[in-house]
Amino acid sequence: MIPVNLQIVRLSEALPDDLPVLQAEAAAEGYRFVEGILEEWDAGRYEGGDDRNALFALFRDGMLAAVGAVTPDPYDPAPDLLRIRHVYVRPEHRRGGVGRALASALIQQGFALAPRLSLNAADAGASAFWEAIGFQPDKGGTRRTHLLTR
Repeated sequence: MIPVNLQIVRLSEALPDDLPVLQAEAAAEGYRFVEGILEEWDAGRYEGGDDRNALFALFRDGMLAAVGAVTPDPYDPAPDLLRIRHVYVRPEHRRGGVGRALASALIQQGFALAPRLSLNAADAGASAFWEAIGFQPDKGGTRRTHLLTR
């Protein structure tokens, strides 16, 4: 269950105004996830009716706390596979259920369309997070670190 102070929004018409602040925080930590979102947004990936390309923002008490996407896996074209990508949770919102709530929304969206989900965890902390949710380590050679099967 999503806590009352959290709101998850699927983005399709406009990006949150404070996304540049989130982008700067991610870049300061050495992550390019948010830049990837902006590049894909500008390319039109998240507009239109293709549910396989879904971008979500999570707001906590009205403040942008996290972002993430589900897309076809760019490294493995299997039709039964989608990829969770560009997940970033702002540091002050970690370890409070924000990441888990966003991950649940991404998994729900992905499993509505495909029986397998992949991802590439950026570091050991991210690996531990995704494994706690049920993803299994995967060394399938497709530039993914984890796989979850429905």
